[in-house]
Amino acid sequence: MAALLVILLIFVSDLCIKDYIEKHKELEKDEEILDGKIIITKYHNKGAFLNAMEKNRKLLLTVSGIFFGLVVLVLAFLIPQKRKGLLTFVVALIAGGASSNMYDRIRRGYVVDYFSFSFLKKVVFNISDIFIFIGSIIASVYAIMKS
Repeated sequence: MAALLVILLIFVSDLCIKDYIEKHKELEKDEEILDGKIIITKYHNKGAFLNAMEKNRKLLLTVSGIFFGLVVLVLAFLIPQKRKGLLTFVVALIAGGASSNMYDRIRRGYVVDYFSFSFLKKVVFNISDIFIFIGSIIASVYAIMKS
């Protein structure tokens, strides 16, 4: 049940931020915060990471849907297992981020990205991307440690 709460929390918080950004920020206009370390930028990502597959929306939706479905299947397998709490949490992080971005792709036709780091000025993310990244790193470390 905690995994579902994690997914819901990520999905709703990112959706609220994306809706705020869509309504209140200008497309691709930078706004520096935290002494310029973080840059708020409304960006419409029509592809996957770094706009990959942006010209083939149908393929992108298919591939995204397959990966999202696999993550949900893994999570469904993990939830009933008592000793897989960390792995369940990590997959929930990935599922939460993926669900928000998948929702955007279906509803808007693009994913709303909205912040960058000053050292990665032209790479724009959203909170869901961060949770997917963190979850993937922890899952990779977990897999390496278990092998």
